[in-house]
Amino acid sequence: MFSCLVDVPKLPILTPTDLKEVMEETTVNLICSAEAPCPKQPPTISWSYIPESAHITRKLQEKPDKTQSVFSYMTFKASYRDHRKNITCTATYQRNTSNDSTVESNITLKVLFSPKETHITIDPSDSVSAGTNVTLTCKSKASPNEMNYTWYKLGQEKELDFGEQLTFNVNRNCGGWYFCTAKNIYGNQKSKEIQLIVAASSEKSLPLLIGCVGGISAFLFIFLLVTIFLRLQRVKASIIRETDISDQGQEKHMEISSIYENSAFATTEELEMPKDETEIHYGQIDFSNSLTKSVTVKCPGQETIYAEVCGSGKD
Repeated sequence: MFSCLVDVPKLPILTPTDLKEVMEETTVNLICSAEAPCPKQPPTISWSYIPESAHITRKLQEKPDKTQSVFSYMTFKASYRDHRKNITCTATYQRNTSNDSTVESNITLKVLFSPKETHITIDPSDSVSAGTNVTLTCKSKASPNEMNYTWYKLGQEKELDFGEQLTFNVNRNCGGWYFCTAKNIYGNQKSKEIQLIVAASSEKSLPLLIGCVGGISAFLFIFLLVTIFLRLQRVKASIIRETDISDQGQEKHMEISSIYENSAFATTEELEMPKDETEIHYGQIDFSNSLTKSVTVKCPGQETIYAEVCGSGKD
């Protein structure tokens, strides 16, 4: 059954053999063929790299010399992701032993395409302090990879510079959004904008931070002193009011006590006054003369009272 097998099978044939360069998006047809000396047990063909869009078919055909071969067809659209991929066609022959016999042929695919995956990297980072040197690098994939790079900044119409890298010393005006374009003979591509943030330098930020902390501390200290002073003033005013109220109460109490003492003294004097001094004295009136006389009646402790008495002149 296996007498038809040779010790060393021939290498599979991979066509087109002159395939060196293909343009992106063009259709590529690869054919791998391996002899089948035993048609009832033909070799199997496998591919080492299969593109995403690939379609593979297999069949056993008879060649003009009446020998048979296994053919594997792989069709795909070339993509920039297929560039420089090594494509290997492997024919495996089964044997009675544990080791199968394998032979292979390969080609390296070269795809021509315009710039792809263009982007920017920042060194040391996207947030730098003023006075720091920063380098922007424009990276892209293209074939051929001879590319021209141009730098731009949003808000500025004119180009900033040319070349793969853009290096400068950062100041406050350097912050903003940057982008680049990469161009080869097949086209160009613009990168996404990347933001460069200019942070305050540590030498400047430390005194600023100390000043802010000192200012806040001074404000809090003054606020505390004012608060204590106002509280002391309120306490002092409260003590003064209480003292005034107490003094007024004492004065009023003294006045009331004085009044009561005076009243008691006066009452004692009145009680000690002789009874004959408090009695009313009647005067004798002589009506012997017909002339009007003024009679004065005076009481101790009282005002003098004047009265006129007229008589008729009769006894």
